[in-house]
Formats: sequence, C-alpha cells, structure tokens
Amino acid sequence: MSKKFSVLLLILLSLGCNKNKIQPNCPAQICTDIFASIGIHFVNSLGQPIAVQNYQTIDMRTHLNIGSTQTGYGLLALGYYIIADDGDLQKLSTEGDDIQVSGTDPATNQSKTAIVKIAGGCNCHVSKISGPDQIMFD
Repeated sequence: MSKKFSVLLLILLSLGCNKNKIQPNCPAQICTDIFASIGIHFVNSLGQPIAVQNYQTIDMRTHLNIGSTQTGYGLLALGYYIIADDGDLQKLSTEGDDIQVSGTDPATNQSKTAIVKIAGGCNCHVSKISGPDQIMFD
C-alpha cells in the first residue's frame, strides 16, 4: 500500500513541477534541455581580446541590469562576456528587447557601447535577433 502511495505521490509532484514551467499566455511548445547564452567579444584596436572594466548589460525596455557581471575569465575565453542566458528568459520579451552592452578598456579608459536585440519570454531559449558579435576599441 505504501509503495503505491509513494509512486502516486512521485507522479503528482513531477506533474506539479512541469506545470510551473509553462508561462501564462504562452503557446504550448516542445523545448530542448540545453542552456543557451548570448555573448559578445571585447577586443582592442589590434583585434586582441581584452578584459574590460565597468561591464554592463541594460535592458532598454525595463532599464534593469540583466545578465552576468562576470570578469571575462574562467571557463570562457578572455574578452568574452555573457549578455544574457536562459536564466534571464523571463526578464526579456518574446519579441526581443534592445540590450545596451557597455565596457571600458582599462588601458585607454575608452568606453564603448553597442545595442544587441535579444528575445526571451515565451521562447524556449534566449536568442540573438540583431547586433554585433564584438565591440572593438580604437
């Protein structure tokens, strides 16, 4: 008896977990279990990757800072920064938000900004709609 109850409880709990993943007003869809991210490269005038200071990603629709404030080191390549990942999916609109990406070259104190449009919301994963792949300092 307790074995049947445990199996039934497990089924109910798993159904409840799946229910929370469905957003209101979003169409039913089948999504993969990958974890997507969108990034950008910062390079100096010679095209070499650099670690920037004051890295920011601001959603122009909500005026909120999204994404990671990582340093550009670690598991990722030098000068590569994450703009948004699937952890930011709910912060972004389904149609896409303009994200202002900025950073400062520590050698020259020059700041650069670019706009990258990224979709989230009801989509399965974040996706880049438009914008540069890299920001080059003069």
